[in-house]
Amino acid sequence: MIRILQADTSGNVPFPNVQNPTLSKLHGLLTIGGSSLAGVFPDISLILKDGYESPPGLVDYFQAGLLHVVSSKLKDILQSMNVEVEFFPVLVFYRNERLDHYFVANPLKRFDAVDRKASDIEIDDELGDALSVRHLVLDESRFFGTCLAVISEIQRIGVADEVCTAVAAAGCTGCTFVEPATVRY
Repeated sequence: MIRILQADTSGNVPFPNVQNPTLSKLHGLLTIGGSSLAGVFPDISLILKDGYESPPGLVDYFQAGLLHVVSSKLKDILQSMNVEVEFFPVLVFYRNERLDHYFVANPLKRFDAVDRKASDIEIDDELGDALSVRHLVLDESRFFGTCLAVISEIQRIGVADEVCTAVAAAGCTGCTFVEPATVRY
C-alpha cells in the first residue's frame, strides 16, 4: 500500500516553526520534486523555533515551505531503502545552536498517480493540480518499482509500506504516514 507523508501535527511531538532567511536563493528552482537539483541547490539556512501548541524540541522531519527537511537519521534510513531522493545539507539554527545534521530531501520521481475515476477531486485544468480533495484513491500500479515519489496532482509524497515501516521502527519523529482516503483539503 502507498501512504501519504505528512508532518506530524498531533501535538504529541514537536512541530517547529521554521523561518528561511535564505528564501531568495531558491527563486526559480523547481523544489517540488521530479528533477535533479544537483549542482544548482544553494547553501541555505533555516531557523527553528519551538511551536506554540506542541512540545519543545527537534524532530527528524519537517517542512520549510515546499522543502522536505530530514535529519541524518531519517536520511540514512531512506538511503538504506534505495529511495530515489537527493539530499542537500542545510544549516539549521535552534536555540542559538548551529546544527549540521539536517538535509533537504528532493524526491527524483514525480508522476500522476490519482485514480480520477474512483476519487472525488477537483483538478485545475490549466495546472493539473488538485484544488480540492474530498476522497482520494491512488492508482498504486503507478508506483511499480518505486517506493517514494511526489504525486503530481496533490503535490504530496507517496511512500510504500516497507519504507513507512522502516521509518517507524527507527523511531523517527515529525512525520506520519496516512492512508490516501484520509487526505482532505
